[in-house]
Amino acid sequence: MVGRPGKNDDPWLDLVVSILAVNTYSLEQAYRCVDGLRQRGLFDPSKLGAWDQPEIVRQLKLAGYERGEYMTNLFALRLMALGVYVSQNGIEISAAVISGGDRAAVQRFLTPVNGIGPKVLENFFLLRGI
Repeated sequence: MVGRPGKNDDPWLDLVVSILAVNTYSLEQAYRCVDGLRQRGLFDPSKLGAWDQPEIVRQLKLAGYERGEYMTNLFALRLMALGVYVSQNGIEISAAVISGGDRAAVQRFLTPVNGIGPKVLENFFLLRGI
């Protein structure tokens, strides 16, 4: 895949890209926004947990991720849900689970998050080499 970093890179990057790469939007398309997403802090789970939906929408647009009003708002809600979930469970614990190679543990951990379903998990496992 063009622009794909190595397997040992930041799991938060892989997870956010996996969330954004659904509904007819490919991983390649989402990866085109990685630099902007990184610059805007969208791979930082503490920011996702602290920002409200309008702020995440603003940051997504500034990062170059614009899929129309409805879809951009939908993905902002999903990222906000991830941030809140990670905040509730602890960033260190969350990072340990998603960084591990245990597919079943990752699936059990992430499935409760609004917007993380089979396609997001498939993307994440592909990117992480799990």
